[in-house]
Amino acid sequence: DYMMDLGMKNIAAHERQLRDYAQNKLSRLNWLNIQGNSESKGAIFSFTLDGTAHAHDISTIVDQRGIAVRAGHHCAQPLMEHMGVTATCRASFGLYNTTEEVDRLADALEFCHDLFG
Repeated sequence: DYMMDLGMKNIAAHERQLRDYAQNKLSRLNWLNIQGNSESKGAIFSFTLDGTAHAHDISTIVDQRGIAVRAGHHCAQPLMEHMGVTATCRASFGLYNTTEEVDRLADALEFCHDLFG
């Protein structure tokens, strides 16, 4: 009922706005490698930090700063091996997220870069 009251078109528009905001914000971090950049993708970002730290370490530090991300091969190990990537972090944004949370993720990643860089 909650989602129907909001309207699926409104939810989709919000997620597109978050996707575009996050793409713009995160792509400014020239040491952040975002995997995939299709305009038709959802608000999901898989990334690594220029090989300076393992995704699990980044995930732990980002989590300590109040941002939940996943780390690993995300059930796509053959693809990851093909791409030469051991593991990525993955941030997913949805109905319940805000642009402020995207900013907090970017700040946490800056902290990781400073720590490991």
